[in-house]
Amino acid sequence: MSKHAAIVGAGIMGLLTARELISLGWRVTVYEKYTEMEYRKSTSFAAGGMLAPFSELESADELIFKLGLSSIDLWKEICDELPSPIFFKSNGTLFLSHQRDKPHFDNATRRIFQHVKESEAAWVKVRDLEPELGDSFEQGLFLPNEGHIDNRQLIPLLASKLEADGVRILYGETVMDLRPYVVETAKGSLLYDIVIDCRGIGAVEDTADLRGVRGEAFLIHAPEVKIQRPVRLMHPRYAVYIVPRANDHYYIGATSIESASEAPVTIRSSLELLSAAYSVHKGFGEASIVEVLHGIRPAFKNNAPKISFEAGLVAINGLYRHGFLLSPVLARSFRNFLQDLPVEHAEQIFSFVRG
Repeated sequence: MSKHAAIVGAGIMGLLTARELISLGWRVTVYEKYTEMEYRKSTSFAAGGMLAPFSELESADELIFKLGLSSIDLWKEICDELPSPIFFKSNGTLFLSHQRDKPHFDNATRRIFQHVKESEAAWVKVRDLEPELGDSFEQGLFLPNEGHIDNRQLIPLLASKLEADGVRILYGETVMDLRPYVVETAKGSLLYDIVIDCRGIGAVEDTADLRGVRGEAFLIHAPEVKIQRPVRLMHPRYAVYIVPRANDHYYIGATSIESASEAPVTIRSSLELLSAAYSVHKGFGEASIVEVLHGIRPAFKNNAPKISFEAGLVAINGLYRHGFLLSPVLARSFRNFLQDLPVEHAEQIFSFVRG
């Protein structure tokens, strides 16, 4: 009889972990606290879907860059398996700055060039790549090997694909307790061969050093804007990114606030994000706001992910703002561990509890 795994949390990390386990012949049950109607409240739905390991060198550790590089090819594999196409592009990122923010921009680009090959980053005339931005920006840094994905299209399709492949997703099923080999709900305790905790910030009370970092963003409809690729704009407090979606929609994000508050988005954040977008392209001034988004990202002190093992229980957490960038490679690393295959950077992402 095949082994049976319980995964707690049906965000992107939980879904991709389920995908890897069923490829090994495991039976998989996923517990998700939100009902199907509420599922879009999940932090994974509030993400930007940027697959940008080179851009992240601006502030992230080199480990994030190396893990992220591996994920981009995995995303192509994942999307090819879906029952219908989704919005997935790999046409690079354009990194820009206004003159007043040039010192911050110079520091960021210098850090990027320290880690990349000549073919992986290049100074370009903005007008050549994005003609509509040529009047406001003369030069930018082009990172050609990055991509972006519409997470809101992806997650429902991926979930339904997994269910068609035999994964059981229990929506609206609150897990009261999880421990090695055991998941406890209001219906009782169930035994599994392994329990995998993919709750993200939901595991904060059970996970040492885990904290919440709030991200805020806007989904807008801007038919007057024709930007073809993500634009990352240097900002004194954080990098603002503008990510194209299908049908003239754009994702504008994202703040990075040391808070786990679920309060509505503040006026300050709204002004900063929307003003930054308007400074990139005046066509955003006539855009309509489709949705205001926020999510609480789980992060450890070093903002790097961790896969923690003890007998009967695994926790995959701490993806910070890199959920879509890192989740495929972390799920694959877990699968390789189960198969006794080599895992790159294992010493940095694995943690073992001896019992």
